[in-house]
Amino acid sequence: MRSVLRGACLVAAPLGLALVIGGVAYADETDDKARAQKLFVDGRKAIEAGDKATGCAKMRESMGLFAVANTLFNVAQCDEGEGKIAAALEHWERGLALVDAKDARAKVAKERINTLSPRVPRLRIVVPPGQPVSAVVLDGTELAPSALSAPLYVEPGSHAIVVRAQGRPDRKHELTLAEKERTEFVATPAAPAPVGSPSATVVPTATATATGGGPPPPPTSFRRTAGFIVGGVGVAGLVAAGVTGGIIMAKASSFDACRKQREETPSVPCEIKDADVDTYKALLVPNAVAWGVGLAGVGVGLVLVLTAPSAKDGEAGKASFVPVPIVLPGGGGMGLSGRF
Repeated sequence: MRSVLRGACLVAAPLGLALVIGGVAYADETDDKARAQKLFVDGRKAIEAGDKATGCAKMRESMGLFAVANTLFNVAQCDEGEGKIAAALEHWERGLALVDAKDARAKVAKERINTLSPRVPRLRIVVPPGQPVSAVVLDGTELAPSALSAPLYVEPGSHAIVVRAQGRPDRKHELTLAEKERTEFVATPAAPAPVGSPSATVVPTATATATGGGPPPPPTSFRRTAGFIVGGVGVAGLVAAGVTGGIIMAKASSFDACRKQREETPSVPCEIKDADVDTYKALLVPNAVAWGVGLAGVGVGLVLVLTAPSAKDGEAGKASFVPVPIVLPGGGGMGLSGRF
């Protein structure tokens, strides 16, 4: 009977935890969406009251949580009002991609895109074949290889370009672009530093991956970092549970074997030592605690990591739920993670 109960607990615990994980992930999605909606409403009220600075700040914060078409269109209008035509074009295009072609908002978005697109400067950065360029930095953001040789949306005005090569000093350029200007910049490194001179210090920069000239991806979120820490504690708990559980199962098996021997061959002596019984009883509570800590830690860690904000802003407008299988010793379950 004791063995049956132990097996049932081992199967039920992961399944119960899976339900908790799904509920936490769903609640987290709902909370962020509700906050985004409130920020949007507050932003509209501030803009309509004439406080565009506060309203636009709230709109951008809402977009960072849940980027729906209306939010993107409002941020695009804020960008235009601040003279950021490259950012405005990007947000109009992102918003247009989220609405149906027959939507009335699509017509407005297309008109704004057609108006802004000719005005936004384009910058194409080319690295000649064979050049030992290790990185190209535009306005403090390191460009990903996919961004090179493709037209970048940039704001009118001055831009700083830094070309880096291993063992060579940085080569710096200042480039000023006017509206409607299309320019190609050839990225060549500086000459090698003289023998004996110190190498140029390379300052870490962010990395741009999109060709639309958008902002760099956000740094790793606190939620993701906390998820790895909590998950690590959970893994340690599962290891402890496995070790103590193995000892408990071994003791229980020896007890059962001894009892069976007494029943089948009473003439053969078999003694269950008090020390073994004490060890068995002493490990039951720590084993249960270790399972609880392990399952909770792994579950919460998964929720924190899987629901951390995505680095791809272009996918922020689509909320989705993904089933996550959970496999643990003695059982398994299914969780639910969210992304937006």
